[in-house]
Amino acid sequence: MTEPERDIHRLWQDQSREERTMSIDEVRSQAARFERKVRRANIITGGLFVLLIAVEAWQVWREPALLERVGDLLTIAAFVYAIYWFRGRVRVQSMPAGLGFTSSVEFYRTQLARQRDLAASPWRYLALFVPGVALALLGRTFDRPAGQTAAIAAFGVLLFLAVAWVHQRSARRLQHEIDELG
Repeated sequence: MTEPERDIHRLWQDQSREERTMSIDEVRSQAARFERKVRRANIITGGLFVLLIAVEAWQVWREPALLERVGDLLTIAAFVYAIYWFRGRVRVQSMPAGLGFTSSVEFYRTQLARQRDLAASPWRYLALFVPGVALALLGRTFDRPAGQTAAIAAFGVLLFLAVAWVHQRSARRLQHEIDELG
């Protein structure tokens, strides 16, 4: 690095940092926006779970292959257990109107941390679906060509990895927001 570049670099690093403090109204509006976002995601997820349970039940009813039927039943059981497990953990609480600034920030930080903790370890609940999905996808392994079976298995693995990646990314975003709160 040349001398002028070092001077510029040193000036850049030595400049005073502007600490951004949030007003109570900003904290409340972000908390309200976060609450709406989580409620919307919960409604969409609940609807998707009901739809997927209905599709799996339809497949159990119409599928002649025993292995696929067992896989579909295991998948339904995983959805029911996930609904039971998540029901108390995904709720977001409304911020009481009378909270002061410190209490509001703490309340918002707690809500963010709860959602971050859920998103940070997706394998805890994704593992529930592995046996059922594996049996359902691979139930007719001997009826298909080997390449098609390999493609189905690869699709299943990629699907699980993609869902885990999305949840990990969400956890990182939530952690970044928690860090911004100070």
